[in-house]
Amino acid sequence: MSRLIFSILTIATVIFSSCTSKYAILDRNIETEEIAIPGKLIAIEIVDERSNVTSKRIKLNVLSFPGQSDKVSPILNNEQEQLILDQISSYFSDGETEVKVRCAIIGGFQEFSAHTFNEREYVEFETKIELLNAAGEMVKYCTSTAFLETRSMDANYDFIDKLYLKAIRTSVYKCFEKLDD
Repeated sequence: MSRLIFSILTIATVIFSSCTSKYAILDRNIETEEIAIPGKLIAIEIVDERSNVTSKRIKLNVLSFPGQSDKVSPILNNEQEQLILDQISSYFSDGETEVKVRCAIIGGFQEFSAHTFNEREYVEFETKIELLNAAGEMVKYCTSTAFLETRSMDANYDFIDKLYLKAIRTSVYKCFEKLDD
């Protein structure tokens, strides 16, 4: 009887600890440097250059078996677009020079795979940020890719969506971090 209780407690500990550690990635602060690009921001253009976007939601089964997987490149939704707009706007300090920003979405997807002892949630987002002068001529640009992965016993839609938002934010931040040098 004590072996059964020990086994149940061990399994419960593993399940609950993987859930707790999984969410820690969302709290990790990647924005360690303050960014202040000199100039007056006059326009932001977001262009999704991905050819494989879909409105199909990633498939996460309630009960999964090893070998099951899915991968989708979701259409950029209003929340994600607003996140990018707000984030870019926050990086500009006042200045006399007028600046336009073109944010190209080069890649971005959510991926799920089931394995024997865990479920893997993986997201990736790649952007190209171009700083343009008032005439629309490129002054500076950079690209950045962010990818995040977790393994746990319980993949779910809410978490993978939050992880994807974190990848978007990280990719845009990393570009502006380079542009601010």
